[in-house]
Amino acid sequence: MTLVAPEHRPTLREELAPLPASARWAVFGVLGLLVVGALVVALGGSSTADGVRIVRERPIAFNLRVAPGMKQLEPAAGEWVHLERKNQDSMVVGPLQLPAYKGDVGGILPIVATHELDALKQRFPELELVEEGKARINTVAGYTLAFRVSRKPRLYGRLTLLPQPVPGARDGVRLLLLSTPAGGAGKASDVGTSGLLKTPYRSFRFGTEAP
Repeated sequence: MTLVAPEHRPTLREELAPLPASARWAVFGVLGLLVVGALVVALGGSSTADGVRIVRERPIAFNLRVAPGMKQLEPAAGEWVHLERKNQDSMVVGPLQLPAYKGDVGGILPIVATHELDALKQRFPELELVEEGKARINTVAGYTLAFRVSRKPRLYGRLTLLPQPVPGARDGVRLLLLSTPAGGAGKASDVGTSGLLKTPYRSFRFGTEAP
């Protein structure tokens, strides 16, 4: 019985029939990888040589890359993206809401950062601020706090506030990074600048287009 109409022949099986068995299996393997890649894209990420690219369109569009070795966890309430390597490092992307302000957004960010620091100290009672100041990630201006979370065990962190790069923006993202010496942070300033956290932190961009 003919199951395939003549206009749809030759089938893939018929095309591969003259090839040795090893070659046929190699072709099927490549096709399988293509299917997996398509599924990754459909689920909101895409594989690259540098890991998986995460793309979010709502409520604020942004994208970033995840280095191989980091795991994407289910975001908790108030989180949009949660990346982690157990007992080593983590990065959480969440919403930033700014109060009404006049003039340049750079004037309000240090005030907001002070309130953010107070909240962090409630969460981490041993927290010590190490440095703070203006930040820039892929041309977007923001404000960053680098801090020591605890001395024993050694844990460091960074909080970066990034408003959307449009005049008068009152929303954006909070990037909270935590890292241990095992994750590549020997001091607070290393968080986001070394180890695997550097990839998602430095690749963050507003919008859905990759560089």
